[in-house]
Amino acid sequence: MINFLRSFGQRAFRTINLPTVQSNLYSTGLPNDRKLPVLKLDGYTLRKVVKQDCEAIHHLVQELANCLNMPDAPQISAKGMLVSYHKPKLLKSRLKFYDYLITTDFSALEADGFGSRRFYEGFVAESHKLKQVVGYAIYYFSYSTWQGKSLYMEDMYICPEDRKNRIAISFFHLISQAALAENCMRMNFCGLKDNKPAVELFQSLGADNLTLKEGWHYYRIPRHGIEELAQPSIITKFNP
Repeated sequence: MINFLRSFGQRAFRTINLPTVQSNLYSTGLPNDRKLPVLKLDGYTLRKVVKQDCEAIHHLVQELANCLNMPDAPQISAKGMLVSYHKPKLLKSRLKFYDYLITTDFSALEADGFGSRRFYEGFVAESHKLKQVVGYAIYYFSYSTWQGKSLYMEDMYICPEDRKNRIAISFFHLISQAALAENCMRMNFCGLKDNKPAVELFQSLGADNLTLKEGWHYYRIPRHGIEELAQPSIITKFNP
């Protein structure tokens, strides 16, 4: 979910003059990493996410959740994965431990972004003044059976005091370059309908509201639902 909270800054970008992109390329050092340019803004550097950024990203994820009055929504941490499951009825006899909070001993953000299989990529914005990460944009590649290669932008957040500095549009710029580098045909993302500054930004960038335009709705099955569906007995017990 992309969020700029309630005050993105400018109402919308009508005319945008992007800053000059450095000619050098930045790489995380991982095998087959996509080398993309570093973007320099006044007082900020935007670059690819590296493993050392996971703690800062986790902090910003929690900051976003707190601002949205959803402090318990994040369920992963930079140094472990916290998952709270409600015991599914179909699994009552076999998986009673799902009543409890499960803590794993691996780094979720680090393992998922920098392990043998990368589940996400992203960019961060570093403040020269604070010498710390003040924003992030996370994305991953997907596939459309209608159009082929696609990019999904999962999340974007910028600290309130660091908005109005073209960081958001710069994130879009860099992620669009990543999409084109993989020959993606489209970029998908979702946002809160009440986040009017973000909605105005999306519209100014030419994004289509697919719910209004084509009637598509976004659905989610939580982990306990996945566990239920994975059981062989679901096929005979299911009553549509």
